[in-house]
Amino acid sequence: MTAGSGAARHPDPRRNSRVPAVTILLLVAVVVAGVGYLLSCSPDRGLAQGISLGLKAAAFVESADGGGYSKAESAALAVPLPEDAVDVHVPVLMYHYVDEEPPPAGPYADGLTVRTPDFIKELDYLAAKGHHTVTLAEVYLAMAGVRELPAKPVALTFDDGGLDNYEVAFPLLEEYGFRATFFVITERIGTEGQMDWDHLREMVAAGMSVQSHTVSHPGLPGVSDARLQSELVESRAVIAEGVGEPGYVLSYPSGAYDERVIEAAKSAGYVMAVATDHGVEVSPEAPFEITRLRVQPFLPIDTFARLVR
Repeated sequence: MTAGSGAARHPDPRRNSRVPAVTILLLVAVVVAGVGYLLSCSPDRGLAQGISLGLKAAAFVESADGGGYSKAESAALAVPLPEDAVDVHVPVLMYHYVDEEPPPAGPYADGLTVRTPDFIKELDYLAAKGHHTVTLAEVYLAMAGVRELPAKPVALTFDDGGLDNYEVAFPLLEEYGFRATFFVITERIGTEGQMDWDHLREMVAAGMSVQSHTVSHPGLPGVSDARLQSELVESRAVIAEGVGEPGYVLSYPSGAYDERVIEAAKSAGYVMAVATDHGVEVSPEAPFEITRLRVQPFLPIDTFARLVR
């Protein structure tokens, strides 16, 4: 029957069902806009900014197009590797501090601080040689067969959550279009010389990954079973809630671990873990014993080049 026939028509039930949905969406939009306006007028503008950054971070990790994780990838990050997991070759580099001078964090800080000019040279080298930075989540997803890695991948990691990570390393990484994984000690977040939650959410929203370095950075093999569980479970949960990213990887404090620690990490929900100078190259056979290549201060660029081969 044609449109101009004048015959009576049956109402389209799909059209009727869309009206309430549209109305609801409009109401939600009005409410969100109103809340945003009230927050912007509030003297506590930091609250509004924190909410905004949290939403951006959550949107990033849920967006495959944005470089984050799709729902299927988030699901893969929550379970052990499949039996047909594959080997990948990815150098994993370990940094702590990046700055002109070491932070006032104790006598050990000097040996853990890569000076800013050297860090820039290292980023220059990676860019010039066609290396692509990846997060450890991408490494895990590649082993699981869920995502392909780019050519010449390298994973940059930073331990301890120093404020220089946000003020110095993060802007340089963004300038080069690079990404990294930052391991933070949750009870120190927001304390003097450390990144705070707004910093971390901004970094995740920009494509970085924030993961666990435990609650208080103890030597895990020496703690009680109860404390071991709380150090791993609480830090993972706090970070996931704080930045909207799933907690999938643990960095052992001082690189120390044993079989009991590995089993506790598995029970806490992690699917991989990184050590320091010992362990094995990235492998589905030992995802909780991944060794990292320490980037020393004043490292000659030729030596750095050998680390990422």
